[in-house]
Amino acid sequence: MEPVNTRNPTAAASAYLALEWPLTVGHRYRPKQGCTCGRTNCPIPGAHPVLCGSSLDESSLTAALESAPGAGLIAHTERFDAVIVPRQVGMAAMALLDRDTPIPCLIAAPDTYVLLVLPATGRHAAVNASVEVRTGRDGWIALPPSRGVRWDNPPWIEGTTEPRKLINGDEIRCTLSRCFAVIRTGSQR
Repeated sequence: MEPVNTRNPTAAASAYLALEWPLTVGHRYRPKQGCTCGRTNCPIPGAHPVLCGSSLDESSLTAALESAPGAGLIAHTERFDAVIVPRQVGMAAMALLDRDTPIPCLIAAPDTYVLLVLPATGRHAAVNASVEVRTGRDGWIALPPSRGVRWDNPPWIEGTTEPRKLINGDEIRCTLSRCFAVIRTGSQR
């Protein structure tokens, strides 16, 4: 099997649709002009949803991407929960989790990691006030090739298109607690 090319918007979107992730086209980042949302200080230019974006399917995919070159790909969190943690905590957690249970994880600019867990279980991983959990059809995440987003662990087993299994948010609770404690202790020195 060919690995998924997440730099190619059409190939990436097709792969996300194969995982049955609800997708929409997001805003675009325009060099020297900023994000198409119009906010001059947009914190995530080109990597957030358009409010009235409609879900894509295989038949509408190519036309939607051609009509908005450079637009972000947005997945609604219906098929997974997104546990968003500070970058330092995410790096430490992934180093520990990768030993036993590699889970899908995004690095989102400028300073967050997004860990994907089973739907409706992300709340178990909210061990600190700085953890954000996005869940259900109102939640969303930007996916590669959106600007400033890349996979640390893709949702596929490396070099294949076979989906990586999601785990329960409770299974990362202890790891995140330990990482927050270590980082807090280290920053107090």
